[in-house]
Amino acid sequence: MKDKTDIAHRRLEVSPEDRVPLGMKFGYGIGDFGANLVFLTTLFYVLYYFTDVFGISPEVAGIIVLASKLWDAVSDPMMGTLSDRTNSRWGSKRPYLLFGALPLGITVFLLFYSPDFSESVTGGPDYRIWWSLFTYILFCTAITVVNVPYAALTASMTRDSHERSVITGFRMTFGIIGTLVAAGATLPLVGLFGGGSQVIGFRTVGAIYGTLIMLTSLVTFFAVRERVNPAAQATQKTPIGKTITAVLMNRPFILLVSATLMFMIGMNTMAAVVTYYFKYNLDAENLVAVANLCIFIPALLSLPLFVFIGKKVSKKFAYNIGMGTVGAMLLLIFFFGQADIYLTFVFLVIAGVGLCTNWLSPWAIIPDTVEYSEWKIGVRQEGTLYGIFYFVFKFGAAVAGFFAGQILSLTGYVANQPQTPAALFGIRSLLTLIPLFFIVLGIVILSFFPIDAATHRNMVEQIRARKK
Repeated sequence: MKDKTDIAHRRLEVSPEDRVPLGMKFGYGIGDFGANLVFLTTLFYVLYYFTDVFGISPEVAGIIVLASKLWDAVSDPMMGTLSDRTNSRWGSKRPYLLFGALPLGITVFLLFYSPDFSESVTGGPDYRIWWSLFTYILFCTAITVVNVPYAALTASMTRDSHERSVITGFRMTFGIIGTLVAAGATLPLVGLFGGGSQVIGFRTVGAIYGTLIMLTSLVTFFAVRERVNPAAQATQKTPIGKTITAVLMNRPFILLVSATLMFMIGMNTMAAVVTYYFKYNLDAENLVAVANLCIFIPALLSLPLFVFIGKKVSKKFAYNIGMGTVGAMLLLIFFFGQADIYLTFVFLVIAGVGLCTNWLSPWAIIPDTVEYSEWKIGVRQEGTLYGIFYFVFKFGAAVAGFFAGQILSLTGYVANQPQTPAALFGIRSLLTLIPLFFIVLGIVILSFFPIDAATHRNMVEQIRARKK
């Protein structure tokens, strides 16, 4: 019995070749501060910015958000495949952080620049629409070039499943800090720098956030190394047909993608209307930043808890428990939130505890599906899988933005005016019932995910045995 226990204990240890240095973990995590700062700012505020600041109708704003993600359906997987086929002195993923950082920072500034097209609005085409569409697609392309390879670095740093969870924990800690800044500081900074003008305020914030994502991307480039056979992977020119087959035959990946898409649609729908809910339903626009902090501070503090649950039980279980907690709180907000604003804050705090899995769990699970592909089909294409997966995140935001824009329009929403009961109910449903529906679908789908820690370790051992 003792020998079996010793063998089991040794199998749980991280081998030296798979252990990632602490400095590399920090350097990798910092990259997600900038990425989440920018991505979540667009998630929380771009629909509001288009409608209430730049003056675009909500239905058109929703279409702009959706259209940009249709382009992502092409660019994200393409970028992943391109990074898999890249061979450079810096590896296959890191060059895109180095050369993509500056263009990404510029596109953030342009997205929130809001030029004055007042004359053209009255006499011809509404150039605000075309500017918003062009700059949003440009931004989505630039963040794809940097963030798809960035995300794929997790699988390139180590093969150990738990070590990847720890790396993801570092990444999501910085990511949630970025989210906290996006959620809690953006509107106050807009007010501080705007001098009464939200146009100037958003323009200045765009310049600041663009600079930050450029700098954090460069920090990650210099801190991280690709250690899982980067040269061999880059020179492996897998035919496109075999790559597509590998994706379609990867059942765990398909299940994870499907469940994550449901969760993303739900969470992004909720995030898109928090500002509307506090501004119009609760008549407390000044408390939007407080509400966001009530969500994201508990999310940050809960990360170690769900890393522990993922290790002791499974990552799938941690993900479903977290999202189930969020769904339960949304139901309570629907019934009781408008009766007492303080009760709403309590529900948001509890929801925030579970919401941390929305950042932690999918990125901790997807590297395991990379090994599944290599084990089952003999094709290791993490760039392609991460490209598709990253598209799912952005497409979830797009569908949510489209839903929100159309429902706001259908229920009679008018920007910066008192809202009708129908419009108020539309905002309330977008915050609670519609996200809850997608959360339940995601939990059901994820329940069928087959890879646990023991299964993954067995796959990795067989892959190593083949190579020897």
